[in-house]
Amino acid sequence: MPVTRRNLLRHELIGLEARVMNSPDPTLLGTSGKIVDETRNMLMVEQGEKVRKISKSNSTFLITLPEGDKVTVDGKKLVGRPEERVRRKW
Repeated sequence: MPVTRRNLLRHELIGLEARVMNSPDPTLLGTSGKIVDETRNMLMVEQGEKVRKISKSNSTFLITLPEGDKVTVDGKKLVGRPEERVRRKW
């Protein structure tokens, strides 16, 4: 099943491009790159040769889908283990 706007929260995020649009930490604003790992509360985004850890609950992300569509996602909706998020009712 392809990743779309409607099912993004029920899919794996690793491998998608993301940009931090809003965060209480000003050093993270504008951080962009490929999502390389995900934990319950953090997204790891590869930016050049560095991997930045970004808190999900405090941030807003612009995620680029494989087809090129861009979706803004409130990080609070991403909080939780990926395998639990798939089962969550939206």
